[in-house]
Amino acid sequence: MHQIRRTTEIIFVLTLAALLLGGVALVAGQAIALVAGQGAWLEFFNDSIKTPMCLSASMCAIAGFLLNYKRHQKQGQAPQKATSR
Repeated sequence: MHQIRRTTEIIFVLTLAALLLGGVALVAGQAIALVAGQGAWLEFFNDSIKTPMCLSASMCAIAGFLLNYKRHQKQGQAPQKATSR
């Protein structure tokens, strides 16, 4: 079970990094294309970067959702009780 969680963590980190780098590349490329007045460049960045970013974002979201599940406690550990004053 630990191996599955570790694999999910790696997928999360890699897809998050890809998403962030893709976002920087997309925004920087679009800004340069706007300044240069090149509509073809805007289409290029939209066609070549947007789809992989959406896939990466989806995989990152699924991995993050799966990482929300907590590990089961060992049976020897008792849950702590809240104290009231």
